[in-house]
Amino acid sequence: MSFARALVAAALPLLAPILTVACSAKSESTAAPVATADAGTTTPKSADEVPAVRLAADITACPDAYQSKAPKSGVNRGFSVAGQSREFVLLLPPESFTGPRPVLVGFNGTGETGPIFQVRAQLKEFADAGFIVLVPSSAANGTVWPVWDGMRTEKDMDAPNKDLELFDTLLACNAAHFEIDKNRIYIAGHSAGGIFTNYVAQRRSNVIAGAIPASGMFSSTSPTPAKDLEKMLVIVTWGGDNDKYSGSVGGMTVPEANFVSEASLATKFYAAQKNVGQSNCRGKNLNHVWLPINDWFIKVLLAHPKGFPGSEGLELPPVENNPKITCTTDVFDYKAQDVTCGASKTAGCQESCQLFADCAVENGTVYGAMKPQLAELGLTATSCGDCITQCEAKADTTVMSCIKAESASAQCGPGINGAQPLMDAINKCCDGKRTSSPYCKTVCDSIAKNSIAITYFTACQ
Repeated sequence: MSFARALVAAALPLLAPILTVACSAKSESTAAPVATADAGTTTPKSADEVPAVRLAADITACPDAYQSKAPKSGVNRGFSVAGQSREFVLLLPPESFTGPRPVLVGFNGTGETGPIFQVRAQLKEFADAGFIVLVPSSAANGTVWPVWDGMRTEKDMDAPNKDLELFDTLLACNAAHFEIDKNRIYIAGHSAGGIFTNYVAQRRSNVIAGAIPASGMFSSTSPTPAKDLEKMLVIVTWGGDNDKYSGSVGGMTVPEANFVSEASLATKFYAAQKNVGQSNCRGKNLNHVWLPINDWFIKVLLAHPKGFPGSEGLELPPVENNPKITCTTDVFDYKAQDVTCGASKTAGCQESCQLFADCAVENGTVYGAMKPQLAELGLTATSCGDCITQCEAKADTTVMSCIKAESASAQCGPGINGAQPLMDAINKCCDGKRTSSPYCKTVCDSIAKNSIAITYFTACQ
């Protein structure tokens, strides 16, 4: 063998890993980042077996203003996506951290911006631990709750989403400028940001390794039809039994958002996904807060890169120095109040009131959001009240016969989707009768006072 051939033969084993990574990087899409665990063909037995691999992205993935310059540490503005000029915070890790870095993308809550949220949630702690932290500001794109576009009615669920496009572009552009580890991409958000975290997690499970939806609605965030998610870790969090929110934004008002019932819904959904490692952390009456356990979040996220461990073998370390927070892999079961409506001398009134009781009063999510309207219709948190009496005074035969027929097959459940039988019954039976039917007028006049509920009760619009 010649000296040159011998030299090449000796060098090939050393060059093989480099050539493999280079070829892999060229084959990746630059339009939308795609992350799959580069851990060989076998299931990794530990996080250390999932290597840090740079997410390949081209500079053309950036908006024009960011193709010739890299984003700076701090607040970046003029990041144009989907016809909107957006801003985001970039926090870089200390220079002592080298190689492809984990990334955390955070989403702010109602009434705040990305810069405010990153301070409130102390996300610099993630950067200090070696993460690249990206925190964009919301732009009031949502229709159901105009902060992030994370909650939608069924007919609009899969329409184009400017905020999802922002997430894709933000990740791809920063990957073109900085070394981002494609096996360690995580998202997190609180309140309205938690809603959008649920939305993104269900549509980018091929990209992200983990998500922290904190005190966020899960209802109305799922694609239609629902999709099987790829391997990732999800940590659902809420502040405890008193985690509720009341407020207004963009002309929409919620009397009370119950994040306790929504946490139950989220843990059950993610636990049912065969590829998802579901875990959850709850506070002990800490109210509506981002749980102050970033050190624990960091430890757990880094222990679960893309593809490891999925839903099997998920073990959580103890939460140290904070007895008011408990974390577990068990699902959280929210118990609703049972409400039974008595008999009525008017056909359809018992069925109508029971349908409101089953789908709204017993539904932790809907009851809080519609509490004033349910009270106007005679319902309380624990009983039918004078609902039947009110119904009997307004009943008309055609509509009540329709309500009775619809209620016969109604199966109510938790969350906004669990109230669909009630919405379907009112929308069908009161269609075109908004003012002509005394029953429909009473119901719709009340619902129309609720800017969120009216979105779902189309017959009352």
